[in-house]
Amino acid sequence: MRALLAVAVALLLGLGAFPQGKLVVTDQAGNHVEIETPVKRVVSLYGVATMYLYALGVQDRLVLGTYAGLRPGSPSWEALGTIDPDLPHKYSRQKLSLEEVLAHHPDLVLAGPTLHRQDAELLAKFGVPVVLLHAEGVKEVEEATALLGEVFGVQERAARLIAYFRDNVQRVRELLGDPQREAPRVLFVGTHPLRVASGQMYQTELISLAGGRSVSEDLQGHWQDVDIEQVLLWDPEVIFIAPYGKVTPEDLLNDPLWHGISAVRSRRVHKMPRVFAPWDIPTPESFLGLLWMAAKLHPDIGIDVVAEAKAFYREFYGYELPDGLVTVIEG
Repeated sequence: MRALLAVAVALLLGLGAFPQGKLVVTDQAGNHVEIETPVKRVVSLYGVATMYLYALGVQDRLVLGTYAGLRPGSPSWEALGTIDPDLPHKYSRQKLSLEEVLAHHPDLVLAGPTLHRQDAELLAKFGVPVVLLHAEGVKEVEEATALLGEVFGVQERAARLIAYFRDNVQRVRELLGDPQREAPRVLFVGTHPLRVASGQMYQTELISLAGGRSVSEDLQGHWQDVDIEQVLLWDPEVIFIAPYGKVTPEDLLNDPLWHGISAVRSRRVHKMPRVFAPWDIPTPESFLGLLWMAAKLHPDIGIDVVAEAKAFYREFYGYELPDGLVTVIEG
């Protein structure tokens, strides 16, 4: 009898790991989506959305996905493969076709509201629920984390991630102290030295939270191309370079055209890290990007980013940072 009771309890606990029945959620495009739970087979059309599955510890439910700038054989690929041995089988570098998606029999598809709206409409005709994520700001990143926590039945983990971010926003604010403390002028560079982040982008919001001021904050839209004369007029005191693309600090430090810029003269030119995903894009890993930026902008506040990163990846991903990636974070 005790043995039967133990089996029954084990089965109930197992079922409790997933939400059961029908779940109706409102996605970040305002759509009401009915999902049959538990959700066990997910396809992600949106590389940013894919990374939330890893942060929430449900990457085993991903059967096919695109990834944010991930290349096979790269250090990030090797790192992600340690917590997801099936990565080579679920990874896609190309835009997924409707046929590919349907062939994997997903319970749910994750997509972006701009890039994949038409895909979502087509999938709906086949009875496949699609959740659209629009995580382009701090508030939206928190909303996306909470939404997916509900969908996958891991609300507690999602709440811990959100709390981690909010606590560190408050911590940075307190470490900066005086609200009149000078905010360094910052230029955020993308895949080309003269391709810069606009004021509407997530990177600009992170810079502000980290105690800086983006010199390109008045630009509208997405990435914008400018000329060197404009950069000279802005005269940034610190330059951050996106972790994707081939631009390096040495490219700017060794280019005579940039020698008149304060950040170059003081050698405050830094390339952001990436471990699984880049730390500047709107995924939970960007919570570390905030701390990294704050430490670069205000070295005197004493944030040990390496220690923070080791603890973060250990707690939320069960991953121990190797020395090679520690070096990237310190750079």
